Amino acid sequence: MTTAGSYDFNGYQVLVVGGTRGEGHRIASAFSASGASVTVTGTMMLRALYDSDLSAFDYESVNLARQDSIDHLVGTIDHIDVLVLAASCNLPYGLPPDEQAFITEAARSGLLGPTFLTTRLRLKLGQSPALGGGCVVNTGAVTSWLQLASTPEAAQRQLAESTARAGRNWARLGVRVNSVLQEGRAVLPRQYAPSAAPVGGSRVAGDTIVRSQPRIGDAVTDATLFLASSAAARITGQTLRIS
Repeated sequence: MTTAGSYDFNGYQVLVVGGTRGEGHRIASAFSASGASVTVTGTMMLRALYDSDLSAFDYESVNLARQDSIDHLVGTIDHIDVLVLAASCNLPYGLPPDEQAFITEAARSGLLGPTFLTTRLRLKLGQSPALGGGCVVNTGAVTSWLQLASTPEAAQRQLAESTARAGRNWARLGVRVNSVLQEGRAVLPRQYAPSAAPVGGSRVAGDTIVRSQPRIGDAVTDATLFLASSAAARITGQTLRIS
């Protein structure tokens, strides 16, 4: 379990997209407890509309299915050291098929969703003075955007491949990109059915680390903070799979 004081993020500016609930909220809370200034995003206009306690964070509303909303969020950010993507795809129910198809293709092409936001923040992340440079950590929530146009298994492969590619290409800009995935669990868009339970076991598969933890949520939080810390300053392009 992540404990306050395990890492020192004093002076860090951290943005947790999807930090109002669940896994994202746990990650945001751990960064805040470790000294970081944390901004969380959600889809509601006001933080008071959430049941979670968001008093420790700054709050920004963003809709990752709209370019103008992403552009507005980017415009509010002057400095950023760590970007954590923990927002699942949440398209409105009853969306017309043509609009759903447009969003699906735009997200697949990187013109909407987490990929577009990351690209828009790339230069600002590259200005981070943190050891190892600016840091991006994708969580399994990102795969829900990829699942708009592929299976859960294919979406996880795509995320690992894009992480490796970005890790190589963005290193010259001073930005590290890594991912944390929960083994055996697909993160589906909210408009679809929930996924199966995680599978146990520990193993090492190539350059992908897989480990067991009694509480998956805590393990994902631990892995995220590690990847953002100075201890991981030389790690980029990697996907940590937690089972």
